[in-house]
Amino acid sequence: MSPQVSPPATEQQNRASSLNATLEGGVSIRSKIWMPYGDLILQVESTQFRVNRDVLAKHSSVFRDLFSVPQPANEPTTDGCHTVELFDRADDWAELLAVLYEPFQHQSRPQFNTLAAMLRLGKKYDFKQPQQDAVSRIRYEFPSDFKAFNDLDADMTKIKYRRGIYCDLLNLAYECGIYSSVPLLAFCCLRENTLETLFDGVERDDGSRATFSDELKINMALAFGKMALFQHRTLAWLRDDSVVPHRSCTSAIRCTQQRNEMARVVDQDHEGQFNLGYTIDQWDERWMGKLCPLCEEAAIAVYDLNRAKGWELLPTFFGLAGWKDLKDDVD
Repeated sequence: MSPQVSPPATEQQNRASSLNATLEGGVSIRSKIWMPYGDLILQVESTQFRVNRDVLAKHSSVFRDLFSVPQPANEPTTDGCHTVELFDRADDWAELLAVLYEPFQHQSRPQFNTLAAMLRLGKKYDFKQPQQDAVSRIRYEFPSDFKAFNDLDADMTKIKYRRGIYCDLLNLAYECGIYSSVPLLAFCCLRENTLETLFDGVERDDGSRATFSDELKINMALAFGKMALFQHRTLAWLRDDSVVPHRSCTSAIRCTQQRNEMARVVDQDHEGQFNLGYTIDQWDERWMGKLCPLCEEAAIAVYDLNRAKGWELLPTFFGLAGWKDLKDDVD
């Protein structure tokens, strides 16, 4: 049994509390991340990673503090390297180390697993750059600012998309304290899936399912009801003559027919449920040119006014504080 690592100060001891140099017997798997000139073995679950202390110390204050403690000369080694046992997920460390050693391959759109590792381990061990990069990507794709939301591209540009990713990102945002992105993430989950699908679990590309806790399921169901009611009220103009036809419309019959068709689409667009996208999403491209210019201008004005209200209320639909009071718990 190798001796315990003693930190030089109480603060450092607290920050490095999850680092333990004691290894128990067992068969270990050598990771693909095995640096030939590495001088440290990380033991995570049953996987070993051979890495460079300088690389970890450069990016993590926790490891920098740990390595400042002189180690006993007679401490057992593996391939001539000291071993540190970490009580995390081996998959997370494989993802994070790949980012540290191959940064150019992870600069465009990281996959969810990479992003999750950057957040979890970044927060736990103070890997500031990976953590800040992951946080900035989530905040960009799921902003708390209405203008930033309006300026977003249709598809995610900072994170690689796959089925079930909205649900996984919502769980991750709660786990890692990125609360300012929770409302839009939760909205995306409801917009893209039926409640039944969310309750059963959203299938990922690999066949596994992204699931929610029972508490979050209840929260999502309540939010669905609130948004459905809000949308029903704000789209009432589709069911009467208050906005369309415009008082100066010269094709009132045609515009009224088109308005009725738009109302039908709203009610039947999402597997029999309300398509909650009309709560905050921009004017549906399928509606462009369906109405005369006067009617379209009037309809868009009312629609945009109501979706701005929807945006302001979005956090409260999910039982959260308003946007201004929704603070992240991120260092």
